[in-house]
Parts: sequence; structure tokens; C-alpha cells
Amino acid sequence: MGEEQTIDLRELLDIILTNLKTIGKITLAFIILAGAYLLIASPVYESTSLLRIKQQQGLGDSLLNAATGGNTQLTQQRMSTYAEILKSRSVVEPVIKATEKADDKGNYPGYDGYVKGRITTVPFKNTEILQVSVNAKVPENAKKANELLVKGFLDKLTDLSRTEQRATKGFLEQRTGEAKNELDKAEGVLQDYKAKNGIISPEDNAKIFSDRIANVAKEAAENQVNLEAAKASLAAVNGQLGGAGKSTADNTTLKEYNKELAQLEVTRVGYLDKYRPKHPKMVEINNQIAALKAKISDETTRVAAMQAPSDNAVHQGLLASKFTNEGQIAVAEAKAQELEKIMAKDRTDIAKLPAKEQGYVRAQRDATVANDIYVMLAKRLEEAKVVEVMVANDVQVVDTATLPERPVKPRKALTLLLAALLGILAGCVYAIAGELLNKRIKTEDDVTNYLELPVFGAIPEEETLKAAMDKRNQDGEKTTIVNRLRRLLWRR
Repeated sequence: MGEEQTIDLRELLDIILTNLKTIGKITLAFIILAGAYLLIASPVYESTSLLRIKQQQGLGDSLLNAATGGNTQLTQQRMSTYAEILKSRSVVEPVIKATEKADDKGNYPGYDGYVKGRITTVPFKNTEILQVSVNAKVPENAKKANELLVKGFLDKLTDLSRTEQRATKGFLEQRTGEAKNELDKAEGVLQDYKAKNGIISPEDNAKIFSDRIANVAKEAAENQVNLEAAKASLAAVNGQLGGAGKSTADNTTLKEYNKELAQLEVTRVGYLDKYRPKHPKMVEINNQIAALKAKISDETTRVAAMQAPSDNAVHQGLLASKFTNEGQIAVAEAKAQELEKIMAKDRTDIAKLPAKEQGYVRAQRDATVANDIYVMLAKRLEEAKVVEVMVANDVQVVDTATLPERPVKPRKALTLLLAALLGILAGCVYAIAGELLNKRIKTEDDVTNYLELPVFGAIPEEETLKAAMDKRNQDGEKTTIVNRLRRLLWRR
């Protein structure tokens, strides 16, 4: 085995100094290549905007978090969640079609490549600010793409938040139209019956009986509307969750609360044919129902915050709506069964009346119920429209998209500097490697190391010999001149 070769730093420095011309040529080549790249590279412009992701203060936020500035991990998680929503297909693909040109086959740039190469989201540390950057080859296109991206993101959040309200409003619009037709029809039947039978003012007993059964029928109709509205809302929420989120049946507390609410509603239904709305019994049961509903609302929010896979307020809201609608359906179904028993008894009582009064009671009941239901639906429809408009997300635009004045890529000065540094490095490596890999015998030590032979003498290189001769001649000429001066002075 050969001996280990020791490299002296001074030897490396000598190699570099000896090959400065070669290193300079390589560096120059790198700089020329970088310049050529800068000439052919298309400039890239970047537009930026700033969004504020407001932190929700709810049951999941403790006083300690509020006092210390909040939970950093939850803040980062919320930022990451919204950044992914912003870069989702439903948000980005419309931006691509609006700002990019299709190829000859009608294909637009791919979604994955566009997101990775064109969109950047950067959260500012310890703040609620998220910076959104979009780049393009034209400044105007970069700004437009950024504006459309932010708008699509906000629309997506709004759409997620308004899903339930939109479904409820659609159901109420359809049901209100039907109720109006039913009201017109019921009032027409009542007027025709009065005119045909010559009824101007009904008897007190018939009127009292009619009002009582009308109240029960109204309660049943309103309960049916609530049941159908809750089912429509639940279907919309489940569609957004995509099967995520457990049922309220998995939570013991909510299950017991909903069971207790159903019992109170059934008790209240039993009071309808006994007491008037302002009777102490009715007031007491209504207060109990309101207090229990408040407990259910708080517990639903807490359970939704625990079961949500992230700190996303939109997702938590959808889960809370899911649990609320499931509870309302369970209560409405139990209430419907009890109301059906009361209405069956009323139908039996109506059958015992004289024929003339039977017709009047039925017609009056239908007209009263139709009117009350129409008024109730119209009011709820207006409320649903207001709620849909008032629903807001927790994102605010701090700075709108900027119009870039200078390209961010390529950076000419930085590119040339890096090319020069890489050229110097490559040149040095080339020179040193070439010198170290050169196995020619150059010195007396090489003869001893590689051939293991003694050295008796060395013939200098021509250049070295010539330099030595020149120096000797110069020294000789200096010596001759000095001797001549001595002799001249000595003679005098």
C-alpha cells in the first residue's frame, strides 16, 4: 500500500496562484452563461396581499390563553387550515381559467403545478396576518390572479358558513308559497260555507270549540314545518361535512337533554286543550323549555369544539348545526306523535256535533290554521334572508393585491454574483484536482517516494536554468563595474 499523501495549505495556495489565468477563464465562462440566462429568462412579477385571520373567542378559549396572547399552536393550526382552503381546487381552478390561456387542445395549466409554482402563503409569526403571494409573467396578471384568489377564498368561506341558512331559506320560500295558496283556498271554503248555510255569527260553543282545535292544528302544522326545515338543514350540513362528524347520539349529555326537551314539549302539547297561552302552567312550561334549549345550545357548541378535527371555526359551526338539527328532529318527531293523539280525539268530538256545525268548525279551523301558518312562514322567511346576509366569516382583507413594479425573478445582481462565486469555486477545484491527479515526477522527493531510488543530482528545467543564468550575468556585471571604479580611484 502507498503512503498517505500530505497536502500543505501553502502548496494549495501556490497551485491556485499558479493557475490564476485558468481560474479566471472558468469564472468568466460562468458569468457569460449567467448573462445569457438573464437575457433569455422571462421576468416574473409577484403581487402580494395581506389577510387577517381573526381568532374566535368561544368556549374553547380559556382566560389564561386570552391573558397570554392565545395558544400559538392553535393559531398556527388555524393559519394552516385557511391556507389550505385558499389553495383548494374549488378556489384555484376558477382563477386559472380566468387568468391563463388554454393551449391548442383547450387545456389550461395544471392545478398542482400552478399552486406549487405560483402561489405562496406565509403567516407572520405571532400575528393574525397571512400574506398571500401570486406571481405571473405580466404585472397586471399577477395582480388580477391575486385579487381573484382572495375573492374566491372569501366566497368559499361564506358559502361554507351560509350552507345551512341557504337550505333553510329555500325550504321556507317553497313552503310559504304553498301556505299562501292553502290560505286562499281555506278562506274561500269558509266564506262559501257561511254564505250557503246563512251563518253570520256562530254560536259561542262552536266558536270556542273551533278556536281550541285550531290551536292544536296550528301547533301540529308548525311542528311539521320545524321538522321539515331541520331535515333540510341537516341534509345541507351533512353534504358539506362529507360524512365527517359523529351523531349527537354518541354524546350522553346531549342525548339526555334532548330526551328531557321532548318530554317537556309533550307536556306542553297536553296543556293546549286545557289552558290559554297566558295561563301560569303554560308560562311555567315555556320557561322550562327555553332554559333547557339554552343548555342544549351551550353543550352543542362545546361538543362541536371537541369533536372538530381542527380549530377551523367554519367546521365547528357546521358540526354544531348538525347536532342542533338532529336534536330538533328528535324532539319534533316525539311532539308530532302526541299532537296526533290530541287531533284524533278532536276529530271524534267534531263527529258528535250537528252536521251544520261540523262543517263550520272544519272550515274555520282550516282557515285559521292556514292564516297562522302563512304568517309564521313569512316571518321566518324574512328572518332567514337577514341571517343569510348577516353571516360573516372571520377573515378580513388588510391590504389588497399590489401591482408589482419590478420583477422578483430573475435577480440580475444576485445571479451574476452567484455565477462569479461558483466560477471561482469551480476553477479552484479544477486547478487543485488537476494538480493532485497529475502523477508525473516533478521533484526529487517524487523520485524517492515513487521509485525508491537515491537521487545523485538534478537537471534544472530550461526556464529555471535561464533565470539563474540571467541573475548570474547581472551579478557579474555589477561586480566588474565595482572593480573598475576601485582601480581608477586607487591610481589617483
